[in-house]
Amino acid sequence: MLTVQSRAITTFLVSLLCCCAVALPAQAEPSVPKLTYLVVDNDKLIASNIKRNRFDELRLEARENLLDKVEANAVIVIVTNRRVIGYSVYTASWRSLDLKAEENVSSITAQDYSALIQTNKRFISFNGETGVWAETRRSRVFD
Repeated sequence: MLTVQSRAITTFLVSLLCCCAVALPAQAEPSVPKLTYLVVDNDKLIASNIKRNRFDELRLEARENLLDKVEANAVIVIVTNRRVIGYSVYTASWRSLDLKAEENVSSITAQDYSALIQTNKRFISFNGETGVWAETRRSRVFD
């Protein structure tokens, strides 16, 4: 049987543990270090790959115009008037996916190793670890 004094000590210890648990910062997810940088040099796109200690170049085609670009820590996504282009830090390569006729990009988001592109016709994702594109049609076509 617990005495009043031992109950008080138990209550104090439990309170102390609860306070410590609340006061300790939550363990943050390890963030991905900055591994890629993009340099645009006229019609050339140059990815600086810190992980592989190299530069990878891509020339835009004739009459191809850069419309938008997004850099995350380990992925780069480019939108031109003809295609979307992703750069994978692990494969150290540029990967393209052609835009469809009358397809317009409405948004691009990128974080760590991944990117999501929304168009009026599809959702397109890029995996910066594998260099693979995935896509699905939108359930409703937006103009």
